[in-house]
Amino acid sequence: MFMSPQIIEFMDGCSGITEETALRDVLGEMTHALGFRQYALLHHVDLANPPDHSITLMSYDDAWIERIVRKRYFQDDPILAASNKRLTGFGWREVPEIIALSKRQHRILLEAEGFGLRDGFTVPVHVAGEYRGTCSFGSDQPIELTHNRIGCAQIVAMYSFEVARRIRCKGRAFQGAIPELTQRQLDCLVFVGSGKTNWEISKILGVSEDTVRKHVLDAMRRYKVGKRTLLIVRALFDGQLCYRDLLTKH
Repeated sequence: MFMSPQIIEFMDGCSGITEETALRDVLGEMTHALGFRQYALLHHVDLANPPDHSITLMSYDDAWIERIVRKRYFQDDPILAASNKRLTGFGWREVPEIIALSKRQHRILLEAEGFGLRDGFTVPVHVAGEYRGTCSFGSDQPIELTHNRIGCAQIVAMYSFEVARRIRCKGRAFQGAIPELTQRQLDCLVFVGSGKTNWEISKILGVSEDTVRKHVLDAMRRYKVGKRTLLIVRALFDGQLCYRDLLTKH
């Protein structure tokens, strides 16, 4: 079982990890300290042809990884699918309560048991504008998910993923400052993103059509884009707009 000094030492040590090999070693050590046997630190991407800078670190059995890729199990992985519905970590036995499992997903879970993945715990790691991600810890035996183990696993997962992001993004330019939009501009963009015309937006907000046009054009200038569609994409990427708002404003 983890002791507080062990977690503190891990957190402090993460800032000094600059190579993927070192991260693999530390994550493997922490995985065993947590009582698990295997880990997978992943972006949800095509594992047969992962994009540049995506994170795909696994200590799973090589034969299982080969099967995941060959049968394209990563496309229907029930653990990854369940992680899209959760903000905090979850035990693998909870998965049937989170999503409705297909026959193929049942088969994936059953086959995974033959490779030492009988039980586990997964932490969703989603960053706006990036591929969805997870850090999973697997075991060949049932695992008791105590509050202490859950808390420690989430710390290890989040810090490990952040280290992996830093290593993979080494040498790449960081995103610049997010343009500041007024509340009225954001009000207009929500309706633009939901498919409304300037005239429709003007009627909803009680302003002139010309005023709406000016708000949208000013937002485009601040983002230095020439198309309304790209403006919405950038605003979503930066977290200035929420998908739910766009879907409920039609």
